[in-house]
Amino acid sequence: MERERNKMKITIIGAGNAGSACAFMAAEAGHKVTLLKTSNRITHDDHFEAMVKNKGIYCVDNTKQGQFTDSADDAEKTFQPLELITRDPKEAIVGADVVMVFIQTTYHPALAARIAKYFQDDQLVILVPGYAGSLFYSKYCPNNPIFAEGESTPNDARVVEPGTVKVLFKNARNALSFFPATRQVEGMAIASRLFPAYDIGIESARKHIFDSALHNPNIIVHTIGLYVMYPMLEYCAKHHPDEVPYMYRDALSTKMAWLMIEKLDAEKMAVQSALGCKAIPYLQACLFRNEEDLNQDPRAVFESYKISSPPGPYSFDNRYVTEDVPMGLALLSSLGEKFGIDMPECNRLIEMCGGILARDFFTEGRTLAALGLDELSKDELLTYITSNELPIKTLIA
Repeated sequence: MERERNKMKITIIGAGNAGSACAFMAAEAGHKVTLLKTSNRITHDDHFEAMVKNKGIYCVDNTKQGQFTDSADDAEKTFQPLELITRDPKEAIVGADVVMVFIQTTYHPALAARIAKYFQDDQLVILVPGYAGSLFYSKYCPNNPIFAEGESTPNDARVVEPGTVKVLFKNARNALSFFPATRQVEGMAIASRLFPAYDIGIESARKHIFDSALHNPNIIVHTIGLYVMYPMLEYCAKHHPDEVPYMYRDALSTKMAWLMIEKLDAEKMAVQSALGCKAIPYLQACLFRNEEDLNQDPRAVFESYKISSPPGPYSFDNRYVTEDVPMGLALLSSLGEKFGIDMPECNRLIEMCGGILARDFFTEGRTLAALGLDELSKDELLTYITSNELPIKTLIA
């Protein structure tokens, strides 16, 4: 009876690693799941077509046997049928209780213009990750859904062959924020029925969407990890082309990386405090997401994950930089500037990563100016993300 009560209609947008894994997990939990692919001939098309043919998705869930790595000794492959697998946004979104968006945040503005008109009153729309992307969808939505943003995906997964996803790890907890923040109680009541990782109590919700954005672990570990890894990639490409370094094992084992992490984390927490949020260190937030036992040493837990991490990334021109620097670090820098906080480590990292790729991530970035909010005062900005009320007519760029 409890399982029947908690069944919902779930639409997953994005047929990549995270979207595929969450579609399987939601179907396995008894929800009626629709999978929507919004891109065409970009990535995962063979995977999508295999799911259409099979009318569902295969999964190798290594967490079922206590494995959290991409090991050769995999769990048994199992199958979950899906209600609908489509490229039609209206067909997928209308009538869903929950819509989960798993796409690169750089594509939020364009996707919002295409699909937000289909969101419905009181529908829960979760962006994972968000980086304040709710503001774009809100602009194009004539109705009144509840927007939520996650700071990380509920799982770590990889599409291993067309039609099959492998789940390597599941988070113990995933905190959400809501836009407007005044709808937090409504949103948590729905989200708690979705995955166990979201059923963590209202006290664990983030204060608002900027809080979630700054708690995204990728804003620190991806950006610094790949920046420190850059000379390793260059060296291997020149002298050992058949080898590739490991970001977690190699780059994030250096003293340089951890000195940078400490400085960037301090700047992040200063901005969180200015935003009225609880300043939580990066490692402590990782422990909260990943472990049931919160009495463990956070650094020791992080080090244990590094041992079994996969190789790569294989290039510096990777979403770890091209997404997390302009969408995450640029937003952090912009918020720091608004609240009068010096951000030397953040700004230096943005400039250096952009310099390597010959791109201006400050201009490309998701800043308050890009969101159309740079003219608001500090108090007006906080009022807006809390209650969706603006003192003047402000449009999202």
